[in-house]
Amino acid sequence: MITKSEDMVKLRALAELCSWDFFDDKSLLVVAWRRILEVLVLAMPPVEEKKVRRKKKKQQKKNYDPRKLDILDACVALGRACGFVGDFDDARRYYKRAKEGFEEQLGRDNEKALDATKGLIMITGTTSESSEKLRDLVKRMERVLGDENVVTLETLNDFGFGLQESGEYEEAIKCYERCLAGRTKVLKEDHKDALGALNNLGTIYGKLENYEKAFEYYEKALKGNEKTLGRNHPETLGTVMNVAII
Repeated sequence: MITKSEDMVKLRALAELCSWDFFDDKSLLVVAWRRILEVLVLAMPPVEEKKVRRKKKKQQKKNYDPRKLDILDACVALGRACGFVGDFDDARRYYKRAKEGFEEQLGRDNEKALDATKGLIMITGTTSESSEKLRDLVKRMERVLGDENVVTLETLNDFGFGLQESGEYEEAIKCYERCLAGRTKVLKEDHKDALGALNNLGTIYGKLENYEKAFEYYEKALKGNEKTLGRNHPETLGTVMNVAII
């Protein structure tokens, strides 16, 4: 398959490297995902009209096509990358394409469709508008996916960040604490997402000038990063800096 070609492996490796927080030049991330999307689209065989008509009869039963899902996954990644570099028009376009595609392929309540919906919400409108829509989306995800689903927890984390940016610190803390508890249970305490939740709590307590609490969370994050990534990893060093500032 094209996704296992040498070029595709290199492109995905570049995209993974550029996605790390310590990698500042996110324009390379956009380049990598644009190329990945291009290769995936070119790999799709043309569909004959007769086959299209036959497929339409079966749409209600099954719309799933793994090759299309790869393309839609790339659209989500590209939407995120465009958001990083401030290209919000393209980010909205790719998220919208992914959302509509996943809903058609998998249904409105599938986690991929809901994740793309989250991306579109976050890139559209003001922080306060996005926060309210994320609040509703979190409730919907908890209902259809469960409150311990990884995508639900990620959306809860993003909702908390929106609240933090709006100065609603107490509610943001509750979101981060719920996210930390869920990630620790589902992913284990040393998983990078659980450690990220610890960092978020450290940051918000620092903003509240509760330095004792901030230090407590940063120290836990630091120990976890040292254990899983090593003492000299950029993510670990970033946490060291947070501890030093406190």
